[in-house]
Amino acid sequence: GHLLRSGKSKEEISSWMFVIGWLAIVVGLFWSIVFPLNKSLWTSSYVVFTSGAALQFLGFCYFLIDAKGIQRWALPAIIYGMNALAVFVLSGLVARLLNLIHIGDLSLKVWIYENLFASWASPMNASLAFAVTNILFWLGMMAILYYKRIFIKI
Repeated sequence: GHLLRSGKSKEEISSWMFVIGWLAIVVGLFWSIVFPLNKSLWTSSYVVFTSGAALQFLGFCYFLIDAKGIQRWALPAIIYGMNALAVFVLSGLVARLLNLIHIGDLSLKVWIYENLFASWASPMNASLAFAVTNILFWLGMMAILYYKRIFIKI
């Protein structure tokens, strides 16, 4: 936050984000010698490493969107962001419903995965296709709300 409010040029701010991000990545990698990178345990090395990667991604987005004014590619993030709470809650509810509804011995979620994705793709690619389809489905749902100017707020 201090860096963004520092009064420096947008290019300089994004450059600092890249530098600090690389520094955090390197520190996280060296720290992983003592505390291995472990997502499940959220080790300190994992947190420092991923924070550096996230800062670099933020710097990249800041550079493109704010410094260079290239904004069109960010529309999906804007659509998701305008109703972030709605997509979070609704996707969680739908996921639970898909697990509660059964077709034979299979939950609806497993049935969809096995019949629409695993039937034609390897397990890894089927999982990826299922996840991408889920993301695109919710992007479509949130786009409807976005273009109708329906924004759910607390």
